[in-house]
Amino acid sequence: MTKHVIGNWKLNPATTVEAMTLANAIKQMAVETSCHLGCAPSFIHLAMVSEVLADSAIKMGGQDVCAFGSTGAFTGDVSAVQLKSVGATFAIIGHSERRAYHGETHELIVKKLTQVMDSSLMAVLCVGETKAEYESGETLAVLDRQLSVLDGLQVDTQNLLIAYEPVWAIGTGLTPTIKEVASVHRHIKNRLGNQGVENVGVLYGGSVNDKNAAEFASCDLVDGALVGGASLKAESFAAIARAFG
Repeated sequence: MTKHVIGNWKLNPATTVEAMTLANAIKQMAVETSCHLGCAPSFIHLAMVSEVLADSAIKMGGQDVCAFGSTGAFTGDVSAVQLKSVGATFAIIGHSERRAYHGETHELIVKKLTQVMDSSLMAVLCVGETKAEYESGETLAVLDRQLSVLDGLQVDTQNLLIAYEPVWAIGTGLTPTIKEVASVHRHIKNRLGNQGVENVGVLYGGSVNDKNAAEFASCDLVDGALVGGASLKAESFAAIARAFG
């Protein structure tokens, strides 16, 4: 299974100059790993980062996508077609911060997935449980509900990644044990197989950094990482990439 390490820059950095500096720094270390690398800048930095990375192997993608169409009266949205036009090759869908802060529903995520898949972008579908759900033993049931967005869709498995990100681990410094991660990733792969969606990479995300990446990479069921804060430092991102590649 091909390994992927993707940096989700979220609402960072603050300026165009900083974004281009970060992109250049990551570009310089791209030769140090054999895994597939990607980064997802904010929408306003996409075109400029795309230019910086144009002659590198690093892929660029969007952190979200419009659910409703390629163009139209959808103020504030960015469509899959627009993402492709500036060089994006993937889009992150259903991140827990979008679900929590923007109220994204099951139905909306289905529409976003459809837009991404119809545009032949790779979809990076995020799933994960809250701390309360984890503590009450509901993790697998929650993941099953979240993965059901794929039911009935025509899925090109070459253009789909799943990112398991326990909500309670994102930005907290807390992480599940490797045994827990392996168990969850095995469940996700089995669930996808039962949905007729096989051979899909499952990434881990949630406080991944240069100190713990090697441990996650040692698990055969972990096909890479979706990295948050550590992707904003080229040296840390490079170390994570080396761990997987």
